[in-house]
Amino acid sequence: MRTGRMMIAVALAVMLLPFMSTAAPAPASIKIGGTLAITGRFAAEAGPPALRFMQEWVKVVNEAGGVNVRSLGRRLPIELIVYDDESSFDKGIELYEKLAAVDKVDVFIGPFSSPMTLRVSTVAERLNIPMIAVEANDRAIYARNFRWLVGVLELGFWWSQHYFDMIKASNDQGLTRYRTVAVIAEDLPHTMDVASGAIFYARAAGLEPLLSGLEVHPFPTRDYSATIAKLRTLNPDIVFLALWGGSDVAFLKQAAELGLRPREIHVRFIGAPVLEGVGERVAEGLTGDTYMASKLLEARQKTIYQRMGVDAYDYPWTSIRYAALEAWVNAIEKTGTLDRARLMETLRDPQVEFPAHFGTLRWNWGYRQAGQVLGGFGTQKPFVAQYQAGKLRVVWPPSLSDSTYRPRR
Repeated sequence: MRTGRMMIAVALAVMLLPFMSTAAPAPASIKIGGTLAITGRFAAEAGPPALRFMQEWVKVVNEAGGVNVRSLGRRLPIELIVYDDESSFDKGIELYEKLAAVDKVDVFIGPFSSPMTLRVSTVAERLNIPMIAVEANDRAIYARNFRWLVGVLELGFWWSQHYFDMIKASNDQGLTRYRTVAVIAEDLPHTMDVASGAIFYARAAGLEPLLSGLEVHPFPTRDYSATIAKLRTLNPDIVFLALWGGSDVAFLKQAAELGLRPREIHVRFIGAPVLEGVGERVAEGLTGDTYMASKLLEARQKTIYQRMGVDAYDYPWTSIRYAALEAWVNAIEKTGTLDRARLMETLRDPQVEFPAHFGTLRWNWGYRQAGQVLGGFGTQKPFVAQYQAGKLRVVWPPSLSDSTYRPRR
């Protein structure tokens, strides 16, 4: 009888062996995959500094013990896989497909810029891989109501709200007497969203938009001489530039060369590339939008910038990268698993809120704007900064400012 039982046990073990050998091994790390504009036309605002920031973030998180995955009963280190998409839409799609098929990442982090995100997020949707978008806030992205995509930023239409609140306060206090604004944009969804919002908020602040409301250029544009000649005739108090990095530098340099001197020039985004591109003389007094505020820096962020040896204000886009990466940590720890479907359930839950360095991160669903229903955009909002004595300082809102706004004249 014992011999028979042993034979049966051995037979059962042999029968179960194929099933035992195909069981998925426990993961050794959490794989986050994405692309970045390290080179190409969008690299002026992202480039190698953004990649280095992400790499330092991974080191700091892993040194602290990694991320707790309850279903595994242990903490896992993060493995970050990032490719240079060369600012190419087709290249970006190809690389996200590679991240899924070859690198077998658990989740995606979005690329740099709204135009890139609009295209590559289709890969996430088609392959059912969760993606957290980063520098992406086009209405077009969130009007599709994709099930596998959320982003950390507010919509681009709201981009300039803080700036025109500041201008209105300055006018009300008698510090300035700005009455007119000229809005210059490039013809991409993101910059057009920012420009349309700027016109709306300018009017709400009591300003008159010139140029029939908006002057639009193709992307990318490097010659603004005709527009600058027109602006010299119109003499607006404020010139608002809804332009991409590189284009804004071209405009500013040509404006200085051609003698355009409005009372205020405001750029869509401000950081080291602008100062380095135009020099301190042209940059002095320039205002722009930023996602960086020293009063909001967390200990982990400070450690990263210290290791990089940079002023956090010089690389304001990295604040958005930080928010998106930290969102993945929060989502995984809250969900307790790397199961993609369950992770998306957490991200799509309208009651879910995550702590973020800028306050609270949550995702908006069923929001109506311009006849569309939008879903999945976040709550991170830009602030207003100004170059003062060669340094970038936040000047609005007052609760986050480390200096006061100084009108150029």
